[in-house]
Amino acid sequence: MIRGMLRVLITTVVTILLVAGAFAGGYVASHTIFPPAPPPDGGAPADWKSAMSVFWEAWNYVRQDFYKTQLDQDAMVNGSIAGMVQALGDPHTAFIDNKRAEITRTDLQGSFEGIGATVEMREGRLTIVSPIKGSPAEKAGLLPNDIVLQVNDTIIQNMDVNEAVRLIRGPKGTKVILRVQRTKQDPFTVEIVRETIRTPFVESKMIEGTTLAYLRLNDFGATAPEEMRAALQDLLRQKPTGLVFDLRRDPGGYLNVSIDVASQFLKAGQIVLVEKDKSGRPQEFKAKNGGLALDIPMVLLVDGGSASASEIVAAALKDHKRATLIGTKTFGKGSVQNVHTLSDKSELRVTIARFFSPKGNEIHQVGVTPDIEIKLSDDDVLEKRDPQLDRAIEFLKTGK
Repeated sequence: MIRGMLRVLITTVVTILLVAGAFAGGYVASHTIFPPAPPPDGGAPADWKSAMSVFWEAWNYVRQDFYKTQLDQDAMVNGSIAGMVQALGDPHTAFIDNKRAEITRTDLQGSFEGIGATVEMREGRLTIVSPIKGSPAEKAGLLPNDIVLQVNDTIIQNMDVNEAVRLIRGPKGTKVILRVQRTKQDPFTVEIVRETIRTPFVESKMIEGTTLAYLRLNDFGATAPEEMRAALQDLLRQKPTGLVFDLRRDPGGYLNVSIDVASQFLKAGQIVLVEKDKSGRPQEFKAKNGGLALDIPMVLLVDGGSASASEIVAAALKDHKRATLIGTKTFGKGSVQNVHTLSDKSELRVTIARFFSPKGNEIHQVGVTPDIEIKLSDDDVLEKRDPQLDRAIEFLKTGK
């Protein structure tokens, strides 16, 4: 399973805006008289060969008639695959071209060159979810909910989020100019020098003035289990009386990582999730041995940006009554994707199953509801207040 949305997430839905309409256009009588001969079927299965002949007819008419002399065949192929996948009607089954796929692969490995901010597309507007701590974006003063109107000379509006990310990222030491809209303020321009961004999957600390530990997971990336285990060991050495585990704005990642993460808090053998394939056959995934934080009182923070793998962990901890969930309802991405890397390093992500909570509760398009709902307003973000964390601290101190 992969995360629903690049951390530049979840939301977790990727919209394909390639050349899916490459074959649309007029039709004239000359095509009936002199139709181009279709090429070989490209290895289509026998029961699909008749349909593929229509595809090749269309392909050749475009090559024959389109007014531009130079056709971008890579874009046409990408658009064809994207259109095919979109016809399935599942937003999480998607074709990702090689340039955008490299962005995702890099993010899940924890290092890239850019400004250091997670973003998502909200109603066609590129919105800052959170600057990474210590990044050029944070140093430049960017805040959550800032809207990026323009990157250098390119206006950002209804653009694919990965294409927007490609514009912002670039080699270390180069500059990018952003035009930014902030709530209740006039748009302003900020110039940022790109750096190599190493995104820690885990943040941890003792909460000042308390005996409580704080642990945040930013992404379910490849090295997250090792980072999280090391952070937990360090925190537990300080004898905390309670733990706040923060999965807010975490768009997910790898399925196996979600099991490793949940295993730090659940007893070995407890069910983490139930997966059902297209036949409806259930498969249980269970917690592993060696969890470090099996008994410490615990609050889990979640919100609408907690998706996919985050929801697996949230649902498991809730069903087993291992943690009290505080925040707002999670995103609701409860499907599993197989990721196929194609010959040109593009990716085809195919939904193969749905996952459910240990008790069999639906997550897809439903989400996980917190035990205590606390909302975070725009003013809270601007004023750097965190009533959700405050409520978690209060709960762990008082049990109420």
